[in-house]
Order: sequence, then C-alpha cells, then structure tokens
Amino acid sequence: MIDRTRMQNDLLEARRARLDAEAAHHDVEELIWELQHVQLGRQRVVFSIAGFEQEAA
Repeated sequence: MIDRTRMQNDLLEARRARLDAEAAHHDVEELIWELQHVQLGRQRVVFSIAGFEQEAA
C-alpha cells in the first residue's frame, strides 16, 4: 500500500534539496564570474587559514 504522507514528505525533501543545490550553483557561478573579472590593483583578495593566527600568551 502507498503511504501518501511518506510520499509527500519525500517530495518536500527532494524540493528542498533541489533549491539548496540551485542556491549553491548560483553562489559558485557568482564566484567564478568575480574571479574571471578581477582587475589587479583595484581589488584585494584576502585568504584566511583557520588556525594560522597565533594567540598572544
């Protein structure tokens, strides 16, 4: 027998996953565009490495 409530919940989860994937895709596309259009000397790119900074004792 088909559990309609379970099916509806599965569809809702699939929709949420699709929306999350679309949002992530948009973020990546925006980052790629920004990297392709960097004008050296006009923008600063800051890289941060977790744990790189040492705390003063």
